Amino acid sequence: MFSNFTVDWKESLLILLGLVIIVLLFYVFNRKSIAKEKETRNFLRQRMQQPHTAPKVQETLRKSTPQTVQAYERLIILMERIDLQKLVVRVAPISELKQDYASFLIQNIEQEYDFNISQQLYVSEEAWALIATAKQTIIQQILKTSLKEDVLTATDLQKKLIQSKEQNSVTELAKNRLKQEFKNLV
Repeated sequence: MFSNFTVDWKESLLILLGLVIIVLLFYVFNRKSIAKEKETRNFLRQRMQQPHTAPKVQETLRKSTPQTVQAYERLIILMERIDLQKLVVRVAPISELKQDYASFLIQNIEQEYDFNISQQLYVSEEAWALIATAKQTIIQQILKTSLKEDVLTATDLQKKLIQSKEQNSVTELAKNRLKQEFKNLV
């Protein structure tokens, strides 16, 4: 079958030379993209070796967006609106039942929180955790006060909640954290 097959060395050399030229042309035309890919790999390798640089990059990105300023403003307003004394003064009892009033206050807090939940994208995890803690603490305080024996009506609950002024309240702590972070960003 291959008995009549002869190898012409000249043709083989021409084919080999053609392949070498094709590889060289490929390299010449693609050397920029090859260099860019190598640079990207080196950058990723450095990022993997130094994980502490990632938050700095995120901080820089957060600085440059106007949405960040708005997020901090909205979260400060959230803390003001769910501050227990301000909430109780703003939200009047809907009936004489203390359970209805407690539920209504908690519903207001949940609505305020849900309305601003997307703002967590723009603040640190610590600041958002403080905000979530403030919300839960206020809800627990409302429930705890509503269970007291001397609280019989919604009006009694409202008065007790107004009187239960905490020093260094959780909303103040969260607001201070937000203000501190914001000052560090600008």
